[in-house]
Amino acid sequence: MSHNMTALKIGCGKYYHGQGAVNRLADEIVRLGGRAFIIGGKSTLDLVMNAVANQLDRSSVSYYTSYHTAQCTTEWAQHYADIALKNNCTVLVACGGGKCIDTVKCASVYSELPIITVPTSIATCVATSMVAIMYDDSGKRTISVKLKKAIDVCIADDDLIGTAPRRLLAAGIFDSIAKLPESFHLKRVSSYLDCNLCEYIQIKNAEIIYEFLKNEAVDLYTNGKDARLFSDCILTNLLHTSIVSGFADGSGQLALAHAAYDFMRNNNTQNSASHLHGEIVAVGILIQMAFNQYPQKEIDEIYNLMKYMDMPLNLNDLDYDITPDSLDLFFNILAASSNITSKEDLALLKKAIETVV
Repeated sequence: MSHNMTALKIGCGKYYHGQGAVNRLADEIVRLGGRAFIIGGKSTLDLVMNAVANQLDRSSVSYYTSYHTAQCTTEWAQHYADIALKNNCTVLVACGGGKCIDTVKCASVYSELPIITVPTSIATCVATSMVAIMYDDSGKRTISVKLKKAIDVCIADDDLIGTAPRRLLAAGIFDSIAKLPESFHLKRVSSYLDCNLCEYIQIKNAEIIYEFLKNEAVDLYTNGKDARLFSDCILTNLLHTSIVSGFADGSGQLALAHAAYDFMRNNNTQNSASHLHGEIVAVGILIQMAFNQYPQKEIDEIYNLMKYMDMPLNLNDLDYDITPDSLDLFFNILAASSNITSKEDLALLKKAIETVV
């Protein structure tokens, strides 16, 4: 029997998590050549450097630092790649959230240097995913840059991540919850025999993420870093979720929740700028679940969790104009981008969108 070759983009080289994990940074920089270009957001770079500066200075590490406060663009990625190569850096270090980390991931592709990520929130799984989502200066989506290899090291320190605002935690919870409804469309599986094994791994792991986060969400949001399973949530959002995304790549899943995100960034750019990735995806989850014909009780459970966490609950909350013309645009682009063409599915999509108007 012949098999087509598949390159799975899953996981990272090393993943440290827990209290004090950031103390591994100096040793990992040394292992990767000892000369680092450390890039972070306006507050997140200071947060990380305050935790590790003394240790770095006592080690044999040499390093440069730079704040990244602009959009996540290929131009900035090339700029950082050029600086790193000009200064003979051996490793890039990205500290912060999605904009910074994806910019530096793209720079690692352009420079062919290894990369260490030090996330300071769990708003997305960007710190371990093998793709960098790029934008233009206005905030519109442009290209996705695929990494040629896994992230070399991710250092997820509980104490650093525990300082992030609850809003980022909530956004990350729903970005991860989305994996199950996005995986389940047209994949009504009861065993590995109903699909190929990669799809089955994707779905079963998405179920675990969904169950865990749905059950723990209230405690996590209410108590933050003092929540009973906060460290497990970090592992789930940063690593487990990106593994599911890796198995989903090319599986033909219908990801309406993330298609709604792309729409808002590209067609409601200015108004959506103040909303986090996971906040937009959360509204998309409600569309996805309605389209998938989930039981109303289950949709209500997700809706009520969103409400408890003060998340956007509808298109109006995302500052999207809900005039008939605007809703038609939203419907048409979601249908086209998700390859929804049958009369039955188009009717389902229209009805699903009506649930968030």
